[in-house]
Amino acid sequence: MLNPVALPLHPSCPNAISWSPDGELAIAAGEYFQILTPKNGKDDDSAPNSTQDWLVARVRANLFTNSEWPAYLPGNRDDFSVAADLSESNVISLAWSPAGLGKYRRSVLAVLTSNLVLSLWEPVGLKKQWTRVTVANHVFYPQLQPPQDPKSHGFRKVNIRSFTWCESLKPSAPTAGSSFLHSHESRWGIPLLTVVNDFNEVMLLQVRRINNPSRPYDLQILSRHTLNNLEPKKSMVCPGSLFEKALRERKRTTALSCGPWQISPAISPDNFGCAVAMIAAVCGTQLRLMKLEVTIRSSLGEFSQEYKLATCLVEHPLDRLNDKWGYHNTAGPLRWLHTRSSTSIALAVGAMAGFITISMPYAVYMGSVANSDAFEFRDYPIYEPQTEDNKGQQRKHLEPIAAMLTSMNQQSDTCKLHLGTLGGVGLVTELHQLQSNNALQQPKWKRMIEDFQDDYDLEHNLGGMSVSRIWGLASYRNMTAVIFTSHPTDMIEYRITSDDRSMIVFTEEGEPTANTQSLFTAHVPDRQTSGHNQTGEVIRFVLPGESGDIQPDPESQRLVYAVACRAIVGEKDQSLRLHAQRSLERLAVVTGADLRDEISKCNSGPAPIAAKTMDQLTGPGGHIYEKCEICDVGIGWPTAKSAQCANGHVWERCGLSFLAIQEPGVSKYCSVCRKEALDEELVAYTRGEKQGRTFDALFETFDICLHCAVKFQASY
Repeated sequence: MLNPVALPLHPSCPNAISWSPDGELAIAAGEYFQILTPKNGKDDDSAPNSTQDWLVARVRANLFTNSEWPAYLPGNRDDFSVAADLSESNVISLAWSPAGLGKYRRSVLAVLTSNLVLSLWEPVGLKKQWTRVTVANHVFYPQLQPPQDPKSHGFRKVNIRSFTWCESLKPSAPTAGSSFLHSHESRWGIPLLTVVNDFNEVMLLQVRRINNPSRPYDLQILSRHTLNNLEPKKSMVCPGSLFEKALRERKRTTALSCGPWQISPAISPDNFGCAVAMIAAVCGTQLRLMKLEVTIRSSLGEFSQEYKLATCLVEHPLDRLNDKWGYHNTAGPLRWLHTRSSTSIALAVGAMAGFITISMPYAVYMGSVANSDAFEFRDYPIYEPQTEDNKGQQRKHLEPIAAMLTSMNQQSDTCKLHLGTLGGVGLVTELHQLQSNNALQQPKWKRMIEDFQDDYDLEHNLGGMSVSRIWGLASYRNMTAVIFTSHPTDMIEYRITSDDRSMIVFTEEGEPTANTQSLFTAHVPDRQTSGHNQTGEVIRFVLPGESGDIQPDPESQRLVYAVACRAIVGEKDQSLRLHAQRSLERLAVVTGADLRDEISKCNSGPAPIAAKTMDQLTGPGGHIYEKCEICDVGIGWPTAKSAQCANGHVWERCGLSFLAIQEPGVSKYCSVCRKEALDEELVAYTRGEKQGRTFDALFETFDICLHCAVKFQASY
């Protein structure tokens, strides 16, 4: 069980907490956001800015360079916005991307500030200096007129009002021999980002990481759909009036959520399936539904390992059948409830004094069926808790929902909906209970909040006049985190920044976790074996064997030789040694190198390999041998983990390619076993060239530690 965490901050927005797939917590706190990283080593216990279970980093989010976001003059009367033009750019929303997008296959943090700028952040370096790596608003620049032209309102097109990450899109498994067989997108999935601007244009963006230090991420608009105003059948505003026209023009989309993907199998060799998802949005006070259809195809190029997406974003058929929920004052948030075994899916939407749910079969969700009888609508009002003063009365709770979460238990195949309000009310229910209209229950974390509220009440002698405001909910595996603050009631509260204090409590929904280390164990992506010590898999992957071909580029041939030597020096498995023998025989034929000594050692036990002489280095096939960059002599294999030249210089060997690491600042390391490996991006940047097809394919396929199945970190 994780211990509660006290932080000297005050949340600046609803849903102010987000938990990444890597176990890191992000909290919105005004001009800053806080990152809580779980401790995973002995060195972390003595690190500065740490709590009992976490390392804490504080990052300022509202400092922009002119290239990132230029200073605009305030807009005209029609488009002037206090939030965008005069705000201090406080954090108003944040969310982690799916795993696999960032460097070392980690998650990237998306932060939306009140100047309507959406930026992506990731840690850089060993000390994890969080850095803004791109601004998503830049993707709109090529399509705009001069952005400050008040007549074209072009500057409003770059304002991002709301965003949401889609679930990672997993293509169908590629066939044997396909260039996508070892692509990281086929294992981790394709990350997609949905944003909406001030013109209520919903856009689907594809985000990819590229090997460019000055611009590490590339964003591309895949599809666009404009949310036109629906004509309500009954309105409290006089139709055709100036007030009604002003309200219509100033509607903004304040909440977005993308549902789970429903993937159809591939129908052709260049087609990896078709995926459909529903996107829900809150435009003004109306709930709007859209249908997103994505066809996954192969990219151009024989050796390309990136998918090409053909997308279509249109109005969902249910969007015109909103008579049942059209009269509700919806405000968000939005959450989806579904399980593997359920035959239907539900959408929960925050509304005035409660929330509503829309349950539908998957055929309706995918847009195949659309009629008023195909879905089920329910309204759930939230009532004030029973006390001695209001016993026997049911008064509606008017505080907005500030936290909503759907937590899934993969083992029991259950889905729970948690919600909390700014008034301190906490409720939980399961998917099957919503469908049967059962009463909502009190969650475990609500009782923990009440205990802290009692302590706060006694500490300040408030006599029960206190309340806890819930600001956010997040889940990680079977753990739920809640951030809240405590306040007095029936009085004017005066506080200064130094008095800000928030609490995070953790509760477990499934089986209790014995310790925090087991909670944050590594998660292996799909289509990748989870066993420890994948060295043998690397050897089989790189070495061509009898039927495979050796790539003609020198870097690939050098890699094949190094992996074969690793099998000779460090492996006892006879099948691996036989595989290395066949690969060396083919390599000798292709390059003309004399490899009789290495081939002869394949039939015995592990044995060291001596450094090559100068005649061998300059003779036929000499490019496959490693040379010491200090004295320019050959490098041998005294052990499987180290490299030593003929003059005694010792180097560490890469944990993935087994090549000697002779350059400083081009490595990454495992955060658990501290095993060092080459950083393929830094190597390509420092040397200014690719390292060969075999090298690129190896680092594309094996992107986590071979021994610990843990993601890498920077080594500088």
